[in-house]
Amino acid sequence: MLKFIISIFLAVDLFNLLPKKIEQALTQDVQQTKTEQQVTNVTNQNTSKQSQTSTAKQTVVAQTEKQEDTSESEPDLQLAVISDSHISTTNQTSAVKLETALKDLKTVAPDYNTLAVGGDMTDHGLNSEYDLFNSILNANINPQASTFMVMGNHEWMEKKVNRSSTITDSQLINRFMIKMNTPGIYYDKWIQGYHFITIAGEKSETSMMALYHNEADADSAYISDQQFSWLEQTLGVQAEDGKPIFVFLHQPITGTVYGSEWGAGLQDQKILALLKKYPQVILFSGHSHYPLNDPTSIVQDGITMVNTSAVAYTYTKGTGKNTTQSQGYIVNVYDDRVEFKAREFSNQSWIRTVTVPIKTKAAA
Repeated sequence: MLKFIISIFLAVDLFNLLPKKIEQALTQDVQQTKTEQQVTNVTNQNTSKQSQTSTAKQTVVAQTEKQEDTSESEPDLQLAVISDSHISTTNQTSAVKLETALKDLKTVAPDYNTLAVGGDMTDHGLNSEYDLFNSILNANINPQASTFMVMGNHEWMEKKVNRSSTITDSQLINRFMIKMNTPGIYYDKWIQGYHFITIAGEKSETSMMALYHNEADADSAYISDQQFSWLEQTLGVQAEDGKPIFVFLHQPITGTVYGSEWGAGLQDQKILALLKKYPQVILFSGHSHYPLNDPTSIVQDGITMVNTSAVAYTYTKGTGKNTTQSQGYIVNVYDDRVEFKAREFSNQSWIRTVTVPIKTKAAA
């Protein structure tokens, strides 16, 4: 009888008639099969773990616990997405974990088209850390793949380990651009006909403290009006309804994905409102290190937002640091859907797969 009632509720939900806040137990009671896909609104039950907004998000539910290939056709684009490797010359573990992750990605997806790194590739943004990161990357990346590099808050942190450093924010930006071979800290790139865009905070922790006198905002993402205007113009370039636009910001938008209490803050709600004008946007963010095992690692609220966890270690407020876990994604892009395959690099296993239909303005 209970399953019958649940099936009626879920059937109604297909027409988007259910209230935004429905009990997560409804979706958990429905047994998933390898071919089932569900997109259902669930109550955000992570408020005890993170101070997110109370508005329920549309949560994309995992398709299956077993991760065999679910598609017979080749994807139009295949991405490897990682974040937060925190490479340090004084911590050999960080180097081993990055090498392990890159080798595993090349094993499970030897022909991936693009490697995207969502920031905090280094622990303090030092020259020696960038050099070590690049040496590991060059030795283990698919040599045919493009790269897409995002600046994180740790790339600004030289003064945290060297109090006598006189390096300026401009010099740190130039260092990132040179070491990561990018045209800026916010820029766009076309890869296999798909638009990739990254935005990034423009001030170091030291500058943020001087500006806001508030430690809570020190690792927030300061987005200038100039960068916002650039994003507004760039999103519309050759934008096609129903074709994904991949946007990256190291810090998540506050009140969205799992771990977003460690959000970009400041102007992030203004950024979200802009992104919602393009429902085909898929926004990747790292920073929090929150693990991919939680279903709210991928949510929909006007756009699709994805928590990318971390290579170096995972973390939650409730459990603290987990130095064993090391996670990332293989993302398969088809003409009508995007498949996110969450990967645990430490034991070479799949965590879960989420398949999201590509959003259009008519369906948004």
